[in-house]
Amino acid sequence: MMTTMQQVRQDALSLFESIGLPTKRDEDWKYTDVSRLKDMLDASDSDTNLDISGVGMTDLDAYRLVFINGVLDNAQSALPKDIDIQSITTAEDATLFQVDAGTPLFNGLNALNAAKASDGAAICLADNSKLDKPLYILHISNQNNVMRHGLMLGKHAKAEVIEHFISLGDDKALSNATTAVILKDGAHLEHSRLQQEGAKQSHVARVEVKQLANSSYTFHGVELGGILSRTDLVVDLHEQGASCSLNGLFVLGGRQHVDHHTRIDHTAPHCVSRELYRTVLDGRSHGVFNGKVMVHKGATQTDSDMQNGNILLSKHAEIDTKPELEIYNDDVKCAHGATIGQLDDKQLFYLRSRGISEESAQELLTFAFADEILAGMSNQTVRRYVEKAAFAKLPHSDDLEGLLA
Repeated sequence: MMTTMQQVRQDALSLFESIGLPTKRDEDWKYTDVSRLKDMLDASDSDTNLDISGVGMTDLDAYRLVFINGVLDNAQSALPKDIDIQSITTAEDATLFQVDAGTPLFNGLNALNAAKASDGAAICLADNSKLDKPLYILHISNQNNVMRHGLMLGKHAKAEVIEHFISLGDDKALSNATTAVILKDGAHLEHSRLQQEGAKQSHVARVEVKQLANSSYTFHGVELGGILSRTDLVVDLHEQGASCSLNGLFVLGGRQHVDHHTRIDHTAPHCVSRELYRTVLDGRSHGVFNGKVMVHKGATQTDSDMQNGNILLSKHAEIDTKPELEIYNDDVKCAHGATIGQLDDKQLFYLRSRGISEESAQELLTFAFADEILAGMSNQTVRRYVEKAAFAKLPHSDDLEGLLA
């Protein structure tokens, strides 16, 4: 039986009214206060008449879906012919957009997203199909907006999807975005998510992934913009042989606050997960990373590794990190760890002894630390764009121009 979007909205609104917003009394939200977002929770009447020329990755050879203030702009989108893409406002079956309060890290903001989403895309890729170019989903905003996407890859389908969030202007606003992913047997998805919104913008997001047998999912999450950003990434390795690789990079300054919570559920045997997050913090910025791997009973031969590394460039910057393992099997191979520190004095001395200035040496080491995350991106156009955007935030970024040419 099909589910309508109206049913999804009604159920989600009732759920939000019963649970409300998360608070700092909730363990998963103890470092992130979203009470200041109360006045920005509803989407605005969307202004879609923005000049977006030159915005985003203009040199990227890709299919495009363009959302302006949360509304699909068909005129500026360029869609492939061999996949089914519908706006959620016209989708006959809204099953991909249903909410389940029992899923890990679920909270009132997720329910509100389902209830209030002004638009979004339902994207379905058929069995055994492969996109010949990436699908670039560009979100451009200058006001409050709520978006909800669903993405399903059929058996042995393969795709690269890039989500890019940019804001125009200096107005205070909130983006609330959800992406739900289903990967069927043998499907492969590389998913990049770049948050590059303005200095007064706030961003809350959820990415939820369900993987069937022998599917693979690669995630690249990059946080550069916004004053407050919170993303929850939930992956269910639901059937045997599924694998995921989660990679994250934050480059923060000023008073930026970025919080990523990840949850990987190994619910089936012979599944593999890898997770590597790195953070560079300057000014009075605050980073939060909480990663949890749950190995359920019966998930034998699990292979999991999670690492989080952090560099503090300022004595006023702060990081809270908590990698966790919860294991209900003996027959597993699991590891996790976290490091927090400053740049290595010995490495700085070595570079300076070769005639490199102290500022340039610091930038080179910072670049090397962070760029290990970006090296995993298969799309070199995306990688170079992110490198330039990320390292332009560093105090002496001009010294890196040769590396980024």
